Amino acid sequence: MMKTIQFLSLFVISGFAFSIEKPNVLLIMVDDMNTMLSTYGHKQVKTPNLEKLKKEGVQFNKAYVQYPQCTASRTSMLTGLYPDQTGVTQLRQHFRNFVPEAKTLPQIFKEKGYYTARVGKIFHYDVPREVGTDGMDDSISWVEKFNPIGIDKIRHDKTTWLGPRKPNDKWGGGAISWMRVGGSSDEHTDGIATQKALELLKAKHSEQTEQPFFLAVGYFRPHVPFAAPEKFFDLYPREKIDFIQSNSRDREDIPIAALSDDHHTLNITDSQRKDVYQAYYASISFIDEEIGKLLNQLELLNLKETTIVIFVSDHGFLMGQHGLWQKKNLFEESVRTPLIISSPFHDNDVNESNAIIELVDLFPTILDLTGIDVPNYLSGKSFASIIDHPVEKFRLSALSQTDSKAGKTRPGFPKVKGYSIRTERFRYTEWDQGNQGAELYDHANDSEEIDNLIFNPDYEREKIKLKAELHKRIKDAQQKISLNKSLSTEI
Repeated sequence: MMKTIQFLSLFVISGFAFSIEKPNVLLIMVDDMNTMLSTYGHKQVKTPNLEKLKKEGVQFNKAYVQYPQCTASRTSMLTGLYPDQTGVTQLRQHFRNFVPEAKTLPQIFKEKGYYTARVGKIFHYDVPREVGTDGMDDSISWVEKFNPIGIDKIRHDKTTWLGPRKPNDKWGGGAISWMRVGGSSDEHTDGIATQKALELLKAKHSEQTEQPFFLAVGYFRPHVPFAAPEKFFDLYPREKIDFIQSNSRDREDIPIAALSDDHHTLNITDSQRKDVYQAYYASISFIDEEIGKLLNQLELLNLKETTIVIFVSDHGFLMGQHGLWQKKNLFEESVRTPLIISSPFHDNDVNESNAIIELVDLFPTILDLTGIDVPNYLSGKSFASIIDHPVEKFRLSALSQTDSKAGKTRPGFPKVKGYSIRTERFRYTEWDQGNQGAELYDHANDSEEIDNLIFNPDYEREKIKLKAELHKRIKDAQQKISLNKSLSTEI
């Protein structure tokens, strides 16, 4: 049930009218975090502060990214457009070179009179190389920006890599790696980011400034190299870690295009798996504690009742499922991402939603929740109504895409695109329009996506339906957007 709070301005949100001041927005974005979290039911990883946030809001169990890679996913999320519309499908591409007139989410808040600030990684950074810099930021989006740097960057030479780095690759940012450099939380980059964010919440309190804020806090972890103070490693003794076992028959029916193998992960040992899992889990719990500090500050400063909090990761992360690690493929664990939204203007008895959500939908949803007009050119759709009614359905399918990385370990394999949809029951994927293979998984019986049913005659009818839905979704996601006309009339 939606709370009615008497303040200054009249907004209409999700079909309900009520009087409030302009709400503040705290966007918390993490890097490479999958749903191996206690709030999502994981039995080992401890995330008590995310559990607290969930109890105060709605956790989305079926939120999917449009591209499982930092640059493309963040660009899509922050512009409300699909990757094929922004032109950003590679790591070092900037959307301003393709759609320079596009308005970002924070840019719109800035133009609406909000104080907008970035702390850490919101747009893309190469990690760890660009930590402490602007990275590939979009400066026009912010009033102020802050680039923390801590011992995890300064002592980068202490990094342990799973395998050898490329020649002349000083940073090794794309390889499975971790570091144990000790220090307190406040000495790590993400801890420094939290301290700056706490200062800003106090200094930019709307009661003092008479100006609402849009504060984006971007944590670098758990991106590789996994890093955290030692106390977080201590939470996960190696001998008690359960890791995903390789299934030899799993890969037999997977198209080669879907096998984004790395040379250094093909022969990973069980001992190395425990090291990787321990460091990844430690990084997650470290970030969870930092998020707790932000939530506590909202309460301490009496900002909780006027601030909408959004927690999200830029994509998921594979931890050995299908013999694969990291991202850049289209399996569930790579494209599914954690998402929790807490709004003080919504009071629900139900704190979870199984509605299918795309991260491209976040842009219009946040605008909707704050009473700002949603530009009509956006491809994303507002799911603000789900905050009030978490049991409602939303999308029929979620669309994701990537380019095949099979060529990393298979020289000469063509660079092809893959597109995938996730419906309530099925995942259907095509590589190069099916020329390089296709996949069909039935989540009603196979939540781990082990058995590819693409050639199973019992699923022929479903395959035809899913193929049609996928091609329709691709066509819609590649539709050209008339930004100039829309921007001149809507914003």
